[in-house]
Amino acid sequence: MSKAKTEILGPVISDFLKYEATPLTRVAVAASQGTKAGTFVSFPLRSEFKLLALTDEADGKVIVQPHNCIINLDRCSDDAIRGGTSKTGGNVIEHLNKDGDPYGIVYVLNRIVNPNGSEL
Repeated sequence: MSKAKTEILGPVISDFLKYEATPLTRVAVAASQGTKAGTFVSFPLRSEFKLLALTDEADGKVIVQPHNCIINLDRCSDDAIRGGTSKTGGNVIEHLNKDGDPYGIVYVLNRIVNPNGSEL
């Protein structure tokens, strides 16, 4: 008998995107090779504001949702979450929500992220 190999699938869009007004506003943006879903990437139309990659990089692009959505960051690493904002100190999720508010983007997280990157 051959041994069965178990494969674990990576995260899917619904792991991050909990609500969106319409999937028609999803956009493919350029990303560096090897970018994984759950990391923040630059969005060319908003110079300092990054968006969460909803898919792994394929052909140099990832899918993002730049408008009217609720994004759950529970599957993201603390480093990836801190990388989503250019601000330092304070509550990281509050910074992300303040950046996303003009575009209808709300970020939720069920844990505390230390803005300094060290243990709490």
